[in-house]
Amino acid sequence: MIVDMPLAELQQYTPELTAQDDFMAFWQQNMAASDDQPLNATLEAYDYPVERASVYKVRYDGFGANTRVAGWYLVPKHPLIIDGRTPAIVFYHGYSASKGLPVQYLSWALQGYIVFAVDTRGQNGDTPDNNHYESGAVLGCMTRGILDPYSYYYRFAYMDCVRAVDFVRSRPEVGPIVVTGGSQGGGLTIVVAALAKDKGIVAAMPAVPYLCHFQRAVAMFSEGPYQELVNYWKQYPQRVEQSYRTLSYFDGMNFAPHITCPVLLAVSLLDTICPPSTGFAVYHHLTCEKELKLYPYNGHEGGGANQDEEKFRFLRHYIRAH
Repeated sequence: MIVDMPLAELQQYTPELTAQDDFMAFWQQNMAASDDQPLNATLEAYDYPVERASVYKVRYDGFGANTRVAGWYLVPKHPLIIDGRTPAIVFYHGYSASKGLPVQYLSWALQGYIVFAVDTRGQNGDTPDNNHYESGAVLGCMTRGILDPYSYYYRFAYMDCVRAVDFVRSRPEVGPIVVTGGSQGGGLTIVVAALAKDKGIVAAMPAVPYLCHFQRAVAMFSEGPYQELVNYWKQYPQRVEQSYRTLSYFDGMNFAPHITCPVLLAVSLLDTICPPSTGFAVYHHLTCEKELKLYPYNGHEGGGANQDEEKFRFLRHYIRAH
């Protein structure tokens, strides 16, 4: 079964980048604005029935006004120590999901890593989206503010995720930082690895990434939230070009050349939500150390436990190297 290109074609697939001339200037401006904005972070101890890790509820100010981002912060009682500090892993979740429950991260905390898992604003967690959007949108997040990159939903969501790195970086117990996630979380991992590359990130582990190579994704997907874009353009066909221009500022493929840390990328060849060609487009534009894990008979669920074990191996190698 083939849902995209044959593997031989995917291995050569390197589409042209769609970044605008001011792509990095736009993001440097956003990074500067975020750096000027205090986090105002709070930690609250959470009574959790596992003796080998302490769990905290965290809140910090999201990018812009009036949105507090929620997260789980797990600190192992027997931490892995490198140069007097403990490596931290920042987790980003899939579209319409949430940070979940602490149990989802125990396999990492019990290895000695600090974990910080955060919500994406306005999705299915404890974090609202109190930003004001000038134009209407279809149900979901994909078209909120899509007519202007400064007003687009993911401008705020992306910078919230960068600020998650700022939070862990502010903690005296934290050493090298790793970012990871699947689907939307994979796309967010790519973005943060590029934007926050000077903030202590030593490795990135995205899987089946969403928000990448939008033109190809919209042409090839058969299920999932790219349908929100299609639904919007059914109503406003005259806005397609303007929408794609905005999306070019948020395309993981355009961030790939700016990543400098090692990357472990997972792609599934039967993925009908994030077509495999979109993951290969990211991979082929990476100029850093990189490793690709393919799952020929998996869909958007990715490699599951098999990929978890690959991440254990990859991370321990680069943490030790660091």
